[in-house]
Amino acid sequence: MNLFKIKYSILVVSLLVLFSISSFAVASGEFVVTVENGYEIFLVPEKPEAGQALVVAFRPVSGNDMQPEQFSGMTFQQRTFQLEPVDGGWRGVAAVPLGTKSGTYKLVIRSRTGTRLVLPVAVASYDYGEQRLTVKKEMATPMRPENLKKIKQDRHDLKIAYGSSEARILLSEKLVPPLTSELTSTFGTRRFLNNKPKSPHGGVDYKAKIGVSIRAAAKGRVALSEELYYSGKIVIIDHGLSVFTLYMHLSEIDCQPGDSIVAGQIIGKSGKSGRVTGPHLHFGVKIAGVFVDPLRFVDDSRHLLEIPWEVGNGQGKF
Repeated sequence: MNLFKIKYSILVVSLLVLFSISSFAVASGEFVVTVENGYEIFLVPEKPEAGQALVVAFRPVSGNDMQPEQFSGMTFQQRTFQLEPVDGGWRGVAAVPLGTKSGTYKLVIRSRTGTRLVLPVAVASYDYGEQRLTVKKEMATPMRPENLKKIKQDRHDLKIAYGSSEARILLSEKLVPPLTSELTSTFGTRRFLNNKPKSPHGGVDYKAKIGVSIRAAAKGRVALSEELYYSGKIVIIDHGLSVFTLYMHLSEIDCQPGDSIVAGQIIGKSGKSGRVTGPHLHFGVKIAGVFVDPLRFVDDSRHLLEIPWEVGNGQGKF
């Protein structure tokens, strides 16, 4: 099966016609399109790094009459990601897990009728560095029965929150950071608590005194708002297609599960609840169970507002 790759960039104003593909321009960024098995598959970025999201859109070329509802999802690195029908095609967002080594991995798009579209994706590894923290002993090794019981309940609540997501993207504009203050910790750092290795940092930490208003990064629905052992008072917002934003260690929560949220809406106040060394805001983005760099996703999310094959004619914006 032959693959034909074409690059699109902000400087490109038209595309040479291949296999009856109409010419179009891309408004911003750089896309790569692969023609396989009667479909154009658009990918951005061309070579994602570990800890980064990748937006996928595809449509049938002329003469292919497969219906939108026949596609059921896509898999990448043994994880399943949702798809939604858009004008003339389909769209979804996948994620490259932290720790992924450089190499080529298969993105597989599946239909309910057995069609498989296989796209090789080149991935680059990325070293986010390390960070060493000192916390109270009971917070680093929670062995008391009441702590273990609480942690077990928290995991159950998180599973429910992440297990139900809108089947379409809810964004009306790209994400904006919940704060504009200085960062005190970056995404992906390998963390050591009291010199013991822990999971990499799944978000970024913003410097914030207790009581600073925290705003939602984008439109969505509140999936969880409660106090957890590790995360403290937390708000999780569902933005559709299993894209979630997380706001941790709050002192106050100003929303309830099920609430519809608009971008910039105050959802709580910064604090130091949970396992922390001081007041700050932890902001994270999770896609189908995979944490991605939230600052990168603030920029990458703009591609979820476009249909790439319609941008050049003044359409393709939601």
